[in-house]
Amino acid sequence: MKVTIKKTGINGEGIGYIDRMPVFVPQALIGEEVEIRIVDKQKRYATAELLRVVKSSKNRIRPKCFIQNTCGACPLMIARYPVQLEYKQDLLKQSLIKYAQIDPRKVARVKASEDVFGYRNQFKLPCAMEEGRLVSGLFMPNSNYFIDVKKCWIHEDGLERVRMDIMHVLNTHGCVSYNPHDKKGIRNLVVRGFDNRYQCTIVTGNDELDERLISDLMRIKGLTSLWQSIHTIKKTPEVFGNKMMHLAGETSLAMELDGLKLQISPRSFFQLNSKQAVQLYRTIASMVKEDNELIVEAYSGIGAISLYLKDKAKEIIGIESIKDAVVNANQNAALNGCEHVSFLCDDAANKLTYLSKKRSIDVLVVDPPRSGLDDAMLDCILRSKIKNIIYVSCNPATLGKNLAVLSSRYNVDKIQPIDIFPHTPHVESVVLMSRKNK
Repeated sequence: MKVTIKKTGINGEGIGYIDRMPVFVPQALIGEEVEIRIVDKQKRYATAELLRVVKSSKNRIRPKCFIQNTCGACPLMIARYPVQLEYKQDLLKQSLIKYAQIDPRKVARVKASEDVFGYRNQFKLPCAMEEGRLVSGLFMPNSNYFIDVKKCWIHEDGLERVRMDIMHVLNTHGCVSYNPHDKKGIRNLVVRGFDNRYQCTIVTGNDELDERLISDLMRIKGLTSLWQSIHTIKKTPEVFGNKMMHLAGETSLAMELDGLKLQISPRSFFQLNSKQAVQLYRTIASMVKEDNELIVEAYSGIGAISLYLKDKAKEIIGIESIKDAVVNANQNAALNGCEHVSFLCDDAANKLTYLSKKRSIDVLVVDPPRSGLDDAMLDCILRSKIKNIIYVSCNPATLGKNLAVLSSRYNVDKIQPIDIFPHTPHVESVVLMSRKNK
């Protein structure tokens, strides 16, 4: 069966049509004629396997990674990078038109990533046994098939070196992968690094790691912080368990970003592309006017955005629900000498409701998870008199849905997409909104 690819889907797959029914074809590009086999047919759509490219797009290139077609992490690696940016811009425009009827001309050109390979500063990889050895890798999308990732091209080079060194030490000590029956073994490996300094968290079952193993791990060049996380819950997407234990080295990982000094704990969120994080923060700062009385940031994490805006207001308050991140954020405020910047551990909607009733908020910065702003947060914003909003989004669909609600009270002034994850379908967006005069 043959089909011509007409558009690109939200997950980077090609979309063709058979009798007006959309057919999703991974590894296919717009304009290509492909031979396919239907593997799943639903009432309104079908999913197919690509058998052969009959007519290739001029935008197709050979991917650098030899497991690109099975790993699933980088579906756009088969396309030239400028074409990837065009796709991401179009994806954002279509979502904003579909959900919020926003003029697509307001969407600026996507800011390209300085590095398209070796940009990722963290990985969270499951572990498994292959030929008697412990390996780290990924599960094939929608499958239990494990792929041993021998090299990941989007990881920073130093990060990959440390991964290989850690796996060598673990195998030297006879470590095995997690067994759900006896609840022992290594489940996941998490490593984050900045400026050739690395923090490792080994996620295990009910294991007590040997002191000699810990000592050998700490001999790895650049490894400065070592943690263990106990995780025995079945069938959960959570990488970390509830119990975290500091094993050796420093408790947090230090980094410097555009003059900003930051300390980061294992479970705290930080942008995965360090160079593009600078682009992101500079974009946010460019949208904030000078001499504000109060800026509030919801979902503030380790406080990077709030601290980056330190010269923009007399007072800045960050709200974050994860305790570890709030501890980091207040440490970071002290580290940067920002007495006028503080962070509170609370539910974002609850605390913002309280603050907006008591104080006049000049700028609200929101950087929610992929699920976007929940109804409580949207209702709080609409009831408030917050003057300006900067919405940082990693999901065009939820951004569009949220803007559809917020646009009843706020104008959408600027939309700047930024590519933080080359070769993936993900795009970050920064939106400036101002309250309508009513």
